Amino acid sequence: MSHTTAPPQASRTVDVSRLLALRSEGASLILGVFIVTNVVFTLATLQSLSVTWPAYIAAAIVSLAGVLLGRPHPDPFPLRDSILVVAAVLASTLLISWCLPTQGPVGRESWHLGSNTWLLWFLILRGRTALAWGAMAGMTAITCVWTATTGRGPLAGLGMVDTQVGLLVVATLFVTTLRRTAHRINELTERSVDAAAAAATAEAQRQVRLQRAAEVAATALPLLDRITTGAPLDDAERARMREVEARLRDGVRGRALATPAVLDAAASARSRGVDVTLLDDRGASLATGAAMARADVAITQALDAASGTITVRLLPAARDEALTIVSVDDDEVRRIVLDEDGNTTAA
Repeated sequence: MSHTTAPPQASRTVDVSRLLALRSEGASLILGVFIVTNVVFTLATLQSLSVTWPAYIAAAIVSLAGVLLGRPHPDPFPLRDSILVVAAVLASTLLISWCLPTQGPVGRESWHLGSNTWLLWFLILRGRTALAWGAMAGMTAITCVWTATTGRGPLAGLGMVDTQVGLLVVATLFVTTLRRTAHRINELTERSVDAAAAAATAEAQRQVRLQRAAEVAATALPLLDRITTGAPLDDAERARMREVEARLRDGVRGRALATPAVLDAAASARSRGVDVTLLDDRGASLATGAAMARADVAITQALDAASGTITVRLLPAARDEALTIVSVDDDEVRRIVLDEDGNTTAA
C-alpha cells in the first residue's frame, strides 16, 4: 500500500480506492495488523489442530494475498491479481478445514474464515464484486463439505460462515454508496476543469483582441489623425496609407498566415507593384510550430520572387493539401503546394 505515481489518465479521477486512501500510511498500518493477527491466531490455535503445518502455509498465503490486494492500482483491481486472491481464499480454506477439531465448538481455530472475508471485503471495494462472491460461495461449499464429512452436518458449515456472508452483504452495499460518491466527485471535478479551461480560453481570446486592437491603434491612429487635419496628402503619405491598409487586411483575411516575416515580405512585394492576397480558410495554424516555420520560409521566398499577382491560401483542415501559393505573371502560372507538415509536395 505504498505510494506510487498514478497514471496520467487517473490523475484527477476518484475511485473507491482513493476515497479509502489505500495508499496511505494508515492503510499500511491496517495491513500490518492484519498480518500480525493471522500469525497470532495461527500460533494460538496450533494445539487444537490435528495437523499443524497446513496452518503455517495458510497464514502465509492469506497474508501475502493481503499484501497483493493492497497494491496501488486504479479500480477495478487487475483480473489476474484478483484471481490470485480468490485462489488464496480457497486454498487456505482447504488447508485448514480438515485440520480443525471434529468434536466440540470451533472457535478461533477457524480464524481463516474471518481473514478471508477481510480479503473479499476489500476485493469488493476494489471493483471485483462478482469474484468476491464467487470466492465466498467456494469457501462456504468447502466448509459445508468438511462439516458434512466429519459428522457435524452441512448446516453446521452454514452456521460457521453466516456472519461472513452478512459482512460481505454490508461490503456490497457500502461500495455501492462509495461508487456513487466517487461518481459525483468526478462529475464536479470535470465541471470545474471545463469551467477553468473555458475561462482561460475566454481570457486568452480577450488578450488577443486587446493586442490586435492595440496594434491597429498604433498603426492606424497616426494616419487617421493626419487625415483629420484636412491638409492635402502627398504621394508618400498615400503610399504609406495603402501599405497600412494592406497590412491590416492581411491580418484580418490572412490571420494564421499573417506572421511578421510574411507581412514584411508581402509589403516588400507590393512596393514592387505585386498584387498580394493572403487568405486563411482554416482559421488555425498548421499542426506544429515547425510546420508553420517551414511554411513561412516557402511563403516569403515566393513573395520575394513574385511579380504580377500572388495568392497564398491556407486551406481548410482534413485536406491532402494544406497550403497553396499561386503566382501569375502574364501567361506564366506557378503553383506551390505544402502539406500539413509544411513540406512542398508540388511546384
